[in-house]
Amino acid sequence: MNPRQNQQNEAWIARVRQPVQEGLLLSAHTTWRIGGPARWLLQPTTPVELQQLLLSWPTGLPRLLLGGGSNLLVDDNGFDGVVLDLTRHMNRITLLPAASAEEDGVLLQAEAGAGTRALAHFARSHGLTGLEFLGGIPGSVGGALRMNAGAYGGEVRDGLLECTLLDGEGNPHTLPLQQLGMGYRSTRIPPDWIFLSGRFRLQRGDPDAIRERMRHLNRQRRQSQPLAFPSAGSTFKNPPEGPKAWQWIEAAGLRGAWSGQAQVSEKHCNFLVNRGGASSRDVRLLIDRIRERVCQAGGGVLALEIGIVAPSGLVADDAPNNHLSSHFQAS
Repeated sequence: MNPRQNQQNEAWIARVRQPVQEGLLLSAHTTWRIGGPARWLLQPTTPVELQQLLLSWPTGLPRLLLGGGSNLLVDDNGFDGVVLDLTRHMNRITLLPAASAEEDGVLLQAEAGAGTRALAHFARSHGLTGLEFLGGIPGSVGGALRMNAGAYGGEVRDGLLECTLLDGEGNPHTLPLQQLGMGYRSTRIPPDWIFLSGRFRLQRGDPDAIRERMRHLNRQRRQSQPLAFPSAGSTFKNPPEGPKAWQWIEAAGLRGAWSGQAQVSEKHCNFLVNRGGASSRDVRLLIDRIRERVCQAGGGVLALEIGIVAPSGLVADDAPNNHLSSHFQAS
């Protein structure tokens, strides 16, 4: 960043009419427990405040939507831009009145900063089924919408009706499900747009059955995932066809492989875990080693399911059809 750009950014921050945090250590806010300091962090309290920020955003100033920090690898040198955190204030979950008496199901709206687990338990507490799979997924609703989060046969898009968003310049949009282009761990929404909320239509169910379903899924997670160590969940997307990512990693002989204090989990090969003091470099080297060995084994280049954040912004992934940018809504 050149000196003039830096001066413009500092002048803009000085004009922001809300509390600004400097030097927040991001390792405390990512599930990998890795990452250096953010230059600035803002926590807008309303969509209007966020919109005002975007309308005046300096050209060239990187921004990062933090969310729950569950799918981010942040550089040990930190992030030389603005982290936007919606989880503190923009996190309401509400039931909505039906548009008509004949409308099927119950409408529920969740703001982007709400936790995915909080959303699942809110639905359960109101006897609504369809979001049980979110009960064990860490992160925020905004990130879950961005990547169409899913597990155990369920995906966010299954009960989703529409989303409200701000584009990169701060203009509001309300898009129905059909215009979101949701696919496997992806949407077609431009990377600099920000999800504000999602509206769901859920069906009524037996609260006891819903609770038991969530307990069953959590038991499966404990049995199959390395929850004892910090991780970002699945590191790679499954290829469109053929073996899953973890199967390719295992076939490449990398189950249990180490790089510094980062390790390919022996319990689930698609989880890279922090065994204590792992650096971002440790994880990056392990990612590169996995990709090289899997490619040599015939599995192609595995696409990342996580985002890699350098000091200047998100690093573009070199896997086919996996485009990243300096604006990223993390889960």
